[in-house]
Amino acid sequence: MTKKYQEVPSNFSSFESYLIYKKEDVVDAYTKAHQYFFYDTCSILHHSNSANRQSIINYLKSKADIIIVTRTVLMELTANSFELHPDQIQYFNELYNSGSKIILFDEELIYDCLKEALNISTEEANKLLGYAIKEVSKSKTKISEIIENMDKATSSKLKGTNTGNRELFSTFFQHARALKSEGDSIAEELILICIIVLTRIPTGRYFLISDDMRIRSQVISVNEYILKHHRRKEPYQLTTTSLVYKMYKDSALTNRDDMIEIMKTAFTGNVNAFFVGEYDIEQRYESYKCEDLIDRLLNEKDFKIMY
Repeated sequence: MTKKYQEVPSNFSSFESYLIYKKEDVVDAYTKAHQYFFYDTCSILHHSNSANRQSIINYLKSKADIIIVTRTVLMELTANSFELHPDQIQYFNELYNSGSKIILFDEELIYDCLKEALNISTEEANKLLGYAIKEVSKSKTKISEIIENMDKATSSKLKGTNTGNRELFSTFFQHARALKSEGDSIAEELILICIIVLTRIPTGRYFLISDDMRIRSQVISVNEYILKHHRRKEPYQLTTTSLVYKMYKDSALTNRDDMIEIMKTAFTGNVNAFFVGEYDIEQRYESYKCEDLIDRLLNEKDFKIMY
């Protein structure tokens, strides 16, 4: 059966107190932060089911000023039932109780964040959105389909340079969410568009916690685009594999069994890892048994997991 989606879960009242979601509060929290962690659907599902999720929660609390769950990610988490599962409600509760700030982020609010942080006209903001859309859609992604499906006048503005002085963010993002379909990468693609636009603001670090390796090439391309146009290399993609590596290097996770358990929440079989070994000149890719990968990490001083 094809999955169905809606923007507001029917049980939203049972977890809304754990989230910052009102527009003015979201913009205020964003402008006060410097470390932004966008949390993707698959990683939330994996981490919320870990027996060692408290270690993940403590680590995120130490690193993230705000944790961002986009509206589209919430739609994916509540597909078909239109309710957030108790496991994810409990995870959000535990994040909240740790002191983490979790933002439910309607993607169109990047416009308000831009306007709050910069002296920028609506026309210039629209151009930034158009540039971001063109970058993410250049490899014939779901965004390509969405932009072609829009009304011709709006599509032409976003693809051209004469964007007009009426903000196009609400129209684009709401239309994109309405076209969400099963198996696409629209949540991740919209996150990348948000990050491209937001890095026009010359402060802050951006992280994408995502186990979706289908978007790796897009993340690398976006890194290059942002470096060229905004003179920064953002975002850094944190898979569960690289998260375990970072936690180990920061002494936040040192027990072998705990490391294996967390990594296995994201992998039912072998772990596909991008890494640099002690004697490697460049990044390599191999498939490992989870236990073998953790043993390399524990036993090789200069072993570094990239993804």
